[in-house]
Parts: sequence; C-alpha cells; structure tokens
Amino acid sequence: MTARARGARAAANLMALFAAVALVAGCGAWTDEREATFGFDFPPPAADEGLSAIVFFTDGVNRDVFERLLADGRLPMIRKYFVDRGLYARRCVSSIPSVTLACETSFVTGIFPGRHGVTGIKWFDRNRLLWRNYETIAQKNTLDGDYIAPTIFERLEGETTMSLFYQAHRGATKFAENWTSAGPPYFFGWYDLVDRISLLRFHIAASVARQREVFPAFIIAYLLYPDMEAYRSGVSCEAYERAMEHTDAQVGRVLRDLEAADRLETTVIVFATDHGMIDVAHHWPIEKAFRDDFRIDVATGHLWEETTFEDRLAYYGKHACVLAGSGDRYWAVSLRKPKPGAAAEDGKAPAFENWLVRPSAEDLRSYPTRDGGRIDLIGRLREQEAVDLVAYRAGPERIHVTNRRGTAEITRGTSPEPRGASAAANTGRPAQVGHSSTYAYRVVQGEDPLGYADALPPEMVLGQPHAAAAWLEATIDTAYPDLVPQLAAYFDAPRSGDLAVFAAPGWDLGEVHKAGHGGLRPGEMLTPLLIAGPGVPHERREAPMRAVDVVPTLLDLLGKPVPEDIDGRSVVGKK
Repeated sequence: MTARARGARAAANLMALFAAVALVAGCGAWTDEREATFGFDFPPPAADEGLSAIVFFTDGVNRDVFERLLADGRLPMIRKYFVDRGLYARRCVSSIPSVTLACETSFVTGIFPGRHGVTGIKWFDRNRLLWRNYETIAQKNTLDGDYIAPTIFERLEGETTMSLFYQAHRGATKFAENWTSAGPPYFFGWYDLVDRISLLRFHIAASVARQREVFPAFIIAYLLYPDMEAYRSGVSCEAYERAMEHTDAQVGRVLRDLEAADRLETTVIVFATDHGMIDVAHHWPIEKAFRDDFRIDVATGHLWEETTFEDRLAYYGKHACVLAGSGDRYWAVSLRKPKPGAAAEDGKAPAFENWLVRPSAEDLRSYPTRDGGRIDLIGRLREQEAVDLVAYRAGPERIHVTNRRGTAEITRGTSPEPRGASAAANTGRPAQVGHSSTYAYRVVQGEDPLGYADALPPEMVLGQPHAAAAWLEATIDTAYPDLVPQLAAYFDAPRSGDLAVFAAPGWDLGEVHKAGHGGLRPGEMLTPLLIAGPGVPHERREAPMRAVDVVPTLLDLLGKPVPEDIDGRSVVGKK
C-alpha cells in the first residue's frame, strides 16, 4: 500500500470515527432535537441544598439576528427557559476591546481588560518583550497566568466549580478542555459538533453531583459555533441563523435534563456572549500597510517564553514596531520612542530608545521610517477609509480619539462621590463601577469624532466630569456605546498599544473573514444577556448593563460577598 493510500485510509477511518461520535452527540437532524435531551442523570436537589449557577457562554452572538430569530419563534428553548422565566437585558455592553479572550476574562472577573491585563487574543508585552497568541496550541493555556484579577472560580473557593471548554478558568475545580475529542472536528470546521461535545461534558457535573452529594456551585460552558460560522459565512446569511438555531436546540437539551431533575428551581441559568459580530465586505491589511506604505520597521517574529529573554532582547532590539490584531477589527500598535535626531539627513538608520520607553504623541506624528524619512502615523491612519477611530495617550490621564472628522480628549479625574446616583438607585446599595473616578470629554480639534454632541447633554461634551455610570446611560444608543470610561481603562494596561486602531463599519484590518469584531460599534458592543432562576426578576430590561455585571450579580444571587474593587455591579438588587 502506498503512503498516499495509507493516508487516505487513515483519513477515512478518522472521518468514520467522528461521524460515529457525531451520531452519539446528536448530529443529524438537530432541528428536531427541541423535544430531546442529552440524558444526563442529574440528581434532584437535596432538601437543604443551596443555589447553583450555570452559564451558557456563546461566542459571537449578533444582537439583531438574535432578536429577530427570537421574535420569529426560531429560538424556542431560549424563550421557554430564559425569556419566559427571567430577566432579558437587551442592551448589555461588551468590553473594549470586544475580542473573545479579553471579554472572557472580563466576564469571569467583573473587571475591564485594561485592569485585568489581557488586552486581546494577541498582544505584545513591551516590558518583558513577550508576544502572546492564544490561538496557538502552544500558548492557548497560558491565559490563566496572564491576568491579575481573581475569577469567580477563585471567589467561590471551597465550592465545586467547573469550566467546560471556557479558557479563562483559573481556580475551577474541573476544566474540561476537550482537546482530543474536539480538536479534530474543529480542524475540519465541524463547529456544531465541537459545541455538542462541550455540552456532553455536563455528564461530569452529573457524576460529581452524585458522588459528592452536592451539585456544583458554578458551571460555565463555552460554545463557539455562531462565532466561527460568522467568520466563515458572514452574519447576514442563513448559515449564521442555523448556527444560532443549533445553539438554541443544544442548550435546550441540557435544560430539559435539569428540568427533569427538578433542578431549575435551585439553579440560576445565564445565556451570555462575549461580543457581537458584524459583516465585513472590505479588507485593509494593516500589517502590509505599515511595512510597505508607511515604511515602518515591523517585527515579523513573534517570540515568547520558549525563547530566552536575552534572545528576545536581541531580536526586538532590532525593530521599531510590533503589531497585534484581534477579531480583525482591532489592532494594537506598539512602537519604540525615537531618539533625538533619529532620522539623520544622511539616511542612516533611525535610532530608538529601548522598549521600556513609550513614544509621545508628538513622536507618533513624526515617526522615523526605516529609510530615514518621517511619517505622521496618526494622520495617515485616520485618513484611511478602513479606519473608524485611532486612540492614543496624549499625557497622564489623557486619551485622544481621532478620525477624519476631528479629535476629542478623554480625561480622568476623581470625585468624593461614588460612581453615580442613578446606578446606585438601581440596586439600593453604594455604587461600585469606577469607584471615585470621573471622566470628561471635549473636542480639541475639528468636529466631534464620536458624534456625541448630537445626542448627549451639552455639559457632557464640554469637558465636565461625569461618573462611569452616567456615560453608560448617556451613550448606550449612540454609535459608540460606553466608550469613554472603557477606553480610559484600556490604556491603563501595560500591554495596550501606543496606538489602538479600530476598523470602520464594513471593514476589517485583516484579509480573509466575512465578519469580524473587536471594534467599537453597537453591532460588536451591544449584546443580549438573559438570566433566569431564583431571585431573578421576570422582566425585559431596557436599562443598560455591562457584561462585567454578571459576576457580581451571580455572587449576589448565590449569597456570596460582592467585591468592592471590581468594575461590575449586581443588577438584581439583592442585599
């Protein structure tokens, strides 16, 4: 038998194996499974058993598509178990940047990315000269060592907790990664099967509950099919809608098993997402632009801990720029500060400070090119049709956001008052988000780049400070919801770029995908959030929330202390 024949037979055997697994997991006519279950043998709740919580965390849910399918009766399980029983918050705000692992980490910590430290799926740490890419097999499990905030798993120390394929899981009693079972179908693009395999891991929860005679206090299951289908096919297509219907059917199978065991009355259930997705029709490859059009010396090597620090120092010391993109619609640009007279008249290579020294805004407006010239990086980026906004540090506690319309400044200050009376009134307790921070916004050049002047009270666009909650409420229906406090938080991170570049609607900064995320627009930032179960009000809530509110809300419902030092707040008003 030839090597090609052996390879073909091995591939056929592998396909047959996963076809069998698919049948066991419920592959086939899954649209008929809304009356089916997985057959999990969950034990009924004990008489003295406390509450537990289960989160179905679905990647890449477009809010408009979700609401249309829900209204058309195409998400019957979500309607039955969530909408008809609990809280439907249709204006939940994701985190900046709106990319998966930054948002995943924010979701389980209750803290914005700039404060927990994970600023993307890919990032560059200029202090340690370290590149990270969680999409690689080698680095995907480094995430839990990269953020500095406690997770809900750690805050439930002593309880049984489980993470099913959810990457930010530090402190979980059990992490089901599914690599050997879900890796091959992921490789073949069978994302529906990957999700069914992930949900099958609830059998572990059933087994643990029977052995320990107590149900896990917290379980989170990660589902990826809608996100991956959007990348592949776009959001405005039947394939994406079918991915959402598949998610509804499979989540419903788990919930039917919980219902059969009488566990719904002792379990808080959550349906959440990390970010929305929007269609992409045009591409502007930013890496190519920096190399070929801007003539910046960009590092192409991506070195991490497997390379010694000395070798990383030598390599990155040869280059002036590192680019890190996530979700295709957000890119972080890290740059070295040029030394005085860096671009000499005689065409010598420019000289730079080491990576510990960040460039100033003035440096970015006259940055040395590799051929001895100078370029206004801010100006060149803002004039691109593909670019929505460019953000950068303008000084201590000052951030500038700019596009072709103009430039505005965000400043952060302090106030003796808590976060804002309106937010505190929602819960009957002292406010938490932002603590004593206030944020001011004003146009410093040209027109308002965010268009806030057309929608906000005059005092909010004339530099008067307001609390984070006030900015959320005032901007929720604008083109840039919750941008002011969240962008200020982003630039707190040592791993944030010197320039943060966000793509315009219809564009991404990559080359291949039909949908994307990571930007600042409502299609990416506004998501549905559904919570049902004991202690949860039954209502359709129009008041805005943040995704970081889920952890304090769950801790509140579970009777655990709600920490004061996080960005989220409980939204159920439970004392």
